[in-house]
Amino acid sequence: MISTSILQKLQQKLSPQQIQLMKLLQLPTFALEQRIKDEIEKNPTLEEDESERTEENQENSQEEDGNVENDVFGDMDMFPSDDDIITFKNNDNYEKLDKNQIFVSETTFHEDLISQLQLKPISDKQMLIGLELIGNIDDAGYLSRSITSIVDDFLFRQNLEVEIYEIQEVLSIIQTFDPIGVGARDLQECLLIQLNKEKSTKPILLAKRIIKRYFEYFKKKQYNIIIQKIECSEEDLQNAIEEIIKLNPKPGNSLFSDGNEAISIIPDFMVFQQNGKVDFQVNSFSKRKLKTSKYYEGLLQTVSESKNPSDKETANFLKDKLESASIFIDALNRRRDTLYLIMKEIIIYQHDYFIEGDIQKLKPMRLVDIADKVDMDISTISRVVSNKYAQTHFGIFKLKDFFSNFMINDIGEQVSTDKIKNELVRIIDSEDNISPYTDDQLVKILKSKGYSIARRTVSKYRETLNIPVSRLRKSAY
Repeated sequence: MISTSILQKLQQKLSPQQIQLMKLLQLPTFALEQRIKDEIEKNPTLEEDESERTEENQENSQEEDGNVENDVFGDMDMFPSDDDIITFKNNDNYEKLDKNQIFVSETTFHEDLISQLQLKPISDKQMLIGLELIGNIDDAGYLSRSITSIVDDFLFRQNLEVEIYEIQEVLSIIQTFDPIGVGARDLQECLLIQLNKEKSTKPILLAKRIIKRYFEYFKKKQYNIIIQKIECSEEDLQNAIEEIIKLNPKPGNSLFSDGNEAISIIPDFMVFQQNGKVDFQVNSFSKRKLKTSKYYEGLLQTVSESKNPSDKETANFLKDKLESASIFIDALNRRRDTLYLIMKEIIIYQHDYFIEGDIQKLKPMRLVDIADKVDMDISTISRVVSNKYAQTHFGIFKLKDFFSNFMINDIGEQVSTDKIKNELVRIIDSEDNISPYTDDQLVKILKSKGYSIARRTVSKYRETLNIPVSRLRKSAY
């Protein structure tokens, strides 16, 4: 039987402008420069605006004509222009900076994942889901939020309905990326992803069986129980364990760390203070201005008026390219304005910290706090903060370093978790090397200072600070 019915459904689709903006917000300064170059190469209707450079060159030539001494230096184009040099105008701390320091950029962990994602033949919606997933992958390579939470994020923050299976499909794609094991939700899944990439030898097959079915026994080193369950020999178990030990429990740290070698970066923001006031500027690493080509705009008008069928196809091509160029230029401008507004609110919120550089002055600040101030979605703040750096008079920091959760101390004050971690480091640095503090003792000491936190929280903070347990700290001396 055939019947008709009316279905009312509310659905939101992202415009090309929104998708372009979200992609650009994720990029740090150096990657943005490369992105602009790539866009100019593939879109002939997009070009640099040379008018401002021409005016600058004319001003420079007039100055050179008025100053004969400049001729001694010959061709001044050999020297970098003022635009190419990072300067701090009216900044007392400028003289204190190391002027020999050169900033270079290397691909970060999350940038590499985004690059691999962009090579996949996926839809715009899948790309959006992939970017959200990558944004929630921590530095160790694990997905830090549950899939149901990410579904809620899309629904409540972006008003976009996404199904669990859609996120799982994109996550399975990300889990094929390098480094192997990235995107896992826990250690068990991370190890299984790596084992599935190995050849199916007898030790590998046994290792997969152990991790998949008897992981809890393996974690507790209850090998006798495993032998009884699997009915294997001790030698076979030993071979399987050796294969498991070869795996990387933190794949995110493996690809972009070479020992203790520091990686220099190009900061996205330059923060400076003078006379008790804090100011900043968005790093204009690229001074290029973009515009749509007047030549192709005129050509589009000409072929649009033509009655030749082949010209109609040309007109459609030019129209699409010019529209794409306009969207890209608009997204660049909106990216700049968004970065400025968000950084401005961060500095206002953490004003005392930027004045002194003392971590004790760092106030508890969450992404939602800034989102409320600038009236933007929290996912937008997350994209801006991701992979961005700020250079201050006391060092270069990730924007994420300025954010921290908080707890309520014994007198009812909000205390930043970073402040507690800093206090934990001070306590451990001052401990007796012969008899280091255990986690239980650290809990009591922190409680005496007004920080009532659980033992497992102390252990978690200690691990994030790369501080070993008391037994290993003692053996280190």
